[in-house]
Amino acid sequence: MITETEIHDALRQVIDPDIGVNIVDLGLVEQVRIAPEGIYIDLIMTTPACPQSAYIADESERMVRTACKDGLPVSVAVLDSPFWQPNRMSESAKQIMGWPG
Repeated sequence: MITETEIHDALRQVIDPDIGVNIVDLGLVEQVRIAPEGIYIDLIMTTPACPQSAYIADESERMVRTACKDGLPVSVAVLDSPFWQPNRMSESAKQIMGWPG
């Protein structure tokens, strides 16, 4: 069965097209749940009106489905809350974005 680490590795391949940083390092992954009936991923966007939310959700599902050799269904939800905050970013993402560490 796929692990949460493997799911996060797959999600690192999803790049926010407006920012150019992967969604894990941006802090967009709110929760990953692995259940016998499927994989559930909750994402938040950097802004509630993010024009790339459908693309990011679709790419997330595709990358995790590709990484999951068990054939489990993958469900990705884009949440309205909590709101994204810059402190969710990894140190490497902050450096790329020019934010102070």
